[in-house]
Amino acid sequence: MNQATRGEKRRWIFSTALSAVAVFFVLLLFRIPVQRQSSAKPRAHAPVQVARPGQSDPLLKEETELRDLSPLFLPTERNASLPPPRREPGRTFLDEESPKFRFTEVELQLAKGLPPTATVNGRAAGIAEPVDTLAPQVIGSSLAGFGRRRSDIPAFSARGGLVEVVAAGSGRSVLIAKLPIEGRPPGGKAWAPVEFLAVVDAAGLASPLIVTEGSRVEEVDAFLGNYLTRAFRLGDRLGPGFYRVIVAP
Repeated sequence: MNQATRGEKRRWIFSTALSAVAVFFVLLLFRIPVQRQSSAKPRAHAPVQVARPGQSDPLLKEETELRDLSPLFLPTERNASLPPPRREPGRTFLDEESPKFRFTEVELQLAKGLPPTATVNGRAAGIAEPVDTLAPQVIGSSLAGFGRRRSDIPAFSARGGLVEVVAAGSGRSVLIAKLPIEGRPPGGKAWAPVEFLAVVDAAGLASPLIVTEGSRVEEVDAFLGNYLTRAFRLGDRLGPGFYRVIVAP
């Protein structure tokens, strides 16, 4: 056997030994479970006993009442079928009381002996008659509102109308005058305020008054236009320019 054969044989022996050692360590990782038999005997369980509250155990009875989940007042399926409570034998002070559903008086007289809060013609509202509402002092006071007082309105003097002249360019009122009683339109018909357009030059009215807003009565419009031109002499009272002439009752 030469030297090369011996060296190869040694390598194979070393590799085989190394593989055996690796296999041995791998086998150590796997263990077969071993079932151990216990020599102790199983313990016997105590039987379950249901505690029933009674007079013999007052503590258990009180705890049961405190932990009772049934409602106390609301009618539910838990307590709707409970028997009605029974009165214990014996008499109480409620047995001598009887309900009385009546009043000692026909009606409550709360205002008896008190002064009337409101009067109509000097009488209380309860005994006042319909004719009392027509008294002069009642009618006058009923038309006055809260926080107001009676005020005397002076009577207007008789007049034929009120004339107001407004400058067309500036809108400023240049003349306000009352027409005498002769300037009232005849006929006695109701009429609305009438408006004229007046053109005035240095000699007076340059043209007759032009009706821009009628009074709804043609006779009134014609009378007022003629009266303002001839009797009232409107052209002599104004300077040259264009004016709006408004005549109201």
